[in-house]
Amino acid sequence: MPTEMAILELNAADLGTLELENDLWVAYIDLVGEVPYVPSVVRVGGKDYTYVMSAIVFGHGAELPAKVRELRAAGKAVLVIQRGSSGSGGKNERYIVFAS
Repeated sequence: MPTEMAILELNAADLGTLELENDLWVAYIDLVGEVPYVPSVVRVGGKDYTYVMSAIVFGHGAELPAKVRELRAAGKAVLVIQRGSSGSGGKNERYIVFAS
């Protein structure tokens, strides 16, 4: 049975940046409490980004910066979405990493 991809379309004007380390930043949008699902694909300005991984916001350590560097070294553009449960005090929030 074929499954449909969940595509979330975002406006490029809504994107900001997330600083992961002093010399490393990534395109970012905070959708905590906004989107009830984790999309398979995110579309920004006609460019599709596919799901790569997720990491807990608190305590992501070196995992997220290392993954961003790896993806960029492979020539990919990276987008991070923060999502989770509103009112959870951040305990259920995650960074969802997408790449094109």
